Amino acid sequence: MKRWRRRECATEVARVSPPTIDRRQALALLASAVVCPPAAAGTRRASHFLFGSPVELLLPAATLQSIVDGVLSGLVAVHTRWNAWKPGEVSDLNRAFREGRSAAASPALRALIRQSAWLESRSLGCFNAGIGGLVNAWGFHDDVMQPGSRPGASALAPWTSARPSLAQLEVRGGSVTSRNPYLQLDFGGVAKGAAIDAALDRLQAQGVNDAVLNLGGNLAAMGRGAAAGRQPWTIGIRDPAGPGLLATLQTEGREAVVTSGSYERYRMLDGERYTHILDPQLGAPAADIVSVTVVHRSATLADAAATALLVAGPARWRVVAERMGVDGVVVVDRHRRVSVTPRLAPRVQFTRSS
Repeated sequence: MKRWRRRECATEVARVSPPTIDRRQALALLASAVVCPPAAAGTRRASHFLFGSPVELLLPAATLQSIVDGVLSGLVAVHTRWNAWKPGEVSDLNRAFREGRSAAASPALRALIRQSAWLESRSLGCFNAGIGGLVNAWGFHDDVMQPGSRPGASALAPWTSARPSLAQLEVRGGSVTSRNPYLQLDFGGVAKGAAIDAALDRLQAQGVNDAVLNLGGNLAAMGRGAAAGRQPWTIGIRDPAGPGLLATLQTEGREAVVTSGSYERYRMLDGERYTHILDPQLGAPAADIVSVTVVHRSATLADAAATALLVAGPARWRVVAERMGVDGVVVVDRHRRVSVTPRLAPRVQFTRSS
């Protein structure tokens, strides 16, 4: 078993006893963050497959099927509307940008654009939803990552020199225009979080206040589970070094636990492994951090921040986290050193010794 050196942001965490992880809990470890245990008596589970990932929804057993169906249909609608690589509203908008014209955008998409622009600014550009062209050039847009060759400098130069930014967009009434034809929207770093927030809002509006929604590792919980004593939901953070859990924590109220990992989606290019998370400034995959978990009430913010902090790297992630307003963070760098922000540290129980 590998040993982990645990380094804290500004405080040391006392050594804690590893929690017991049973066989049932190991069944869901393909996700970046998992619920432990996967389900309990009095809880119903609904499953789907969206955003290239499995979707799991845990709810009280008495929840009406119509409510479950409504949540899942809402997630399907988001996946359809905001997928840049399938026919839909975002791909139509990207085509208009390439052709130098404006195009209509729904109120929901305009709101997501504004929010993403704010997130880009607060993250010092580490999160950028306008680099869809780079994503395509690297071949990271496919649901299944196929091996191939690394894109050459000439293929990347148009995108890196154009410096696309959502600050180059103009929203006028119901239409959107880009001053930069190389700006191509790709909400892969924020859409899951936005979908989770919308789903939990919908559940609460219908009187459901205990739930967990997991979109392939982007997870949020509210209320408590159905186990004896209605204990808080316990969330496992995947160990990026291999099978098993790095740590667990219990949620407090409504809370998202979102992990971005350079190990999760990647392509083998010229025999080397390249993560799908791109540094917008370099136009190349981020390499120095392998996993970032962000805990925050907003799944949208947590989703974008997890990507931004991974891109920011060991030297800048704390600065970016402060600017984005997130203080619950677990970071694992490529040397397998683990850092935890002081506010989150007392809640994290590591499954490996320091």
